[in-house]
Amino acid sequence: MFDDEGNVARLAEYRHELERNPDNIGVIQRMASMLRVAGEYGEALQFYQRAAAHERGDGVANALTPGRNPWGIDIACLRWLLGDRRQALQEMHGMVAGILDGSISYGDAAGGVSQGLLLYYMAVTTGERREASFALEYFKNRVDQLRGVHSNLLQVWPCPIARYYLGDIEFESVMRAVNRIPTVRANPTTLELGRRRKFVAALFHDGTKQRAHGDEEGCITRMRECAGLDNTRIDQEWYLARHEVERAKQ
Repeated sequence: MFDDEGNVARLAEYRHELERNPDNIGVIQRMASMLRVAGEYGEALQFYQRAAAHERGDGVANALTPGRNPWGIDIACLRWLLGDRRQALQEMHGMVAGILDGSISYGDAAGGVSQGLLLYYMAVTTGERREASFALEYFKNRVDQLRGVHSNLLQVWPCPIARYYLGDIEFESVMRAVNRIPTVRANPTTLELGRRRKFVAALFHDGTKQRAHGDEEGCITRMRECAGLDNTRIDQEWYLARHEVERAKQ
């Protein structure tokens, strides 16, 4: 649980606020995030489900953005962290299939590559070869679509990771994409956080590729490096890497 008294107090404050106003979506979302950081995955899942139910009932948002799948990735990954791997895999597969048939909107600049990356990790880790092949075919589909729109795919994150899985580029090219200097002036703090987040994903998926090739030691080494970047606690890959490291200790 939390080792920071400020976080404990904030969590108590949020609980009190929800007693007064159970539908305060901002507090529900903050609770979900804080509980996940603390490793309280079961309760975090409940709050993400509450947030998702609230957003699914938002008629205006649904009309403006049809095909939304609010918090779907977060919910599937929390199921994985709680040990319900089969359900997590099914939900992630459903998101990828939904993107392909148009029933789910993308969720990232690369046309939904993020969902495919997580599906591939889950498939490789559970030994589901058919799902892994499905994810690789999905990467080909996404990359082919992006080629018709973008002249430089290294600039469309996380497309470089998908191309790395496909064998189109080496890991060095992924790292060039991580460290790419934008052409527009950016806030240095925001830019540094953005790079760290990309670095987390790059390390995690390099580890997954090593696992896919039978190098479990190399995989866990990468997972440790990824989990060591503990100031990025935003992305699914960081939580999954932390989970991998904890399991490796057992």
